Amino acid sequence: MQFFCEFKNKIVKTDDLVTNYKEIIKKYDLYLNNSNFNEKYKQNYLTILGYAYRLENIEDRIFYTFQEAVYAIDLAKIMKDEDSLNLNSIVYILVLNRLIDDYLGENINEEEKQLAIKTYKQIEEKRAKENHKYHVYQ
Repeated sequence: MQFFCEFKNKIVKTDDLVTNYKEIIKKYDLYLNNSNFNEKYKQNYLTILGYAYRLENIEDRIFYTFQEAVYAIDLAKIMKDEDSLNLNSIVYILVLNRLIDDYLGENINEEEKQLAIKTYKQIEEKRAKENHKYHVYQ
């Protein structure tokens, strides 16, 4: 998605991102929701959202999630991986819109937040078990 590519090698503060780009992000989010992309990528969305919620400060959540989006999309573009480019563009727009809503105190969905945190914890527990098996075999 061209939107994220504009920010390569740039640092955007949370306030600037929310003030200057929230409408663009909301527009993309609305399009994605109307196109049912949100359902297709729900698991990825919950994982990234849960990952963002590991940070206590909402400004940090938005700032680091945005930086991760720019990096992930740039990497997918360099690798010419269209599937990752599409997946990351969609998922990060959905996550950023949700985080901006939280930041502004709008449309707060506590149930979704808890589901995202649970999803992320399950993935981390699975990863920890796999890492433990790897270390045991060495």
